[in-house]
Amino acid sequence: MGKDFELSVYDITGTSTPFGRTNDDGSGGDAVRKIITENWDKYEKINIIFDGIAQMTRGFMDEAFSKLLDDHSLEEFNNKIFFPDAKESIVKALNGSFKLRLKIIKTNKEKEKEAM
Repeated sequence: MGKDFELSVYDITGTSTPFGRTNDDGSGGDAVRKIITENWDKYEKINIIFDGIAQMTRGFMDEAFSKLLDDHSLEEFNNKIFFPDAKESIVKALNGSFKLRLKIIKTNKEKEKEAM
C-alpha cells in the first residue's frame, strides 16, 4: 500500500467553480468520487487539493465527498481523507454537506427497519 495519494479537484474538473453531480465531460462530483474510490485501498492517506478552487456547489460536494459515507464510516473517512489546503469557507461547506449526508443515511436506515 502506498503512503499518500494527491487528488487535485481543479485538475479533474478544469474549473475554479466545480458543479454538478455528473457532467457529460467527466468533470462532475461523480468523477472525483470515482478516483477516490479507486485509490481508497491503494493508499494510507488521500489528500484532496483545492488549489485553484473558489467555490463548489452542494450537489458537487455531496456527490464527490459526502457520498463516500454511504460505504465508509465517518471514522474511516476521517482517517483516510485529508483536505490540507482547504479554505475556511470550503471546510464549512463540506461539513454542512457531510451532516446532511449523515442525516440521509440515518433516515434511510430507519426506513429499512420500519419496512421489516
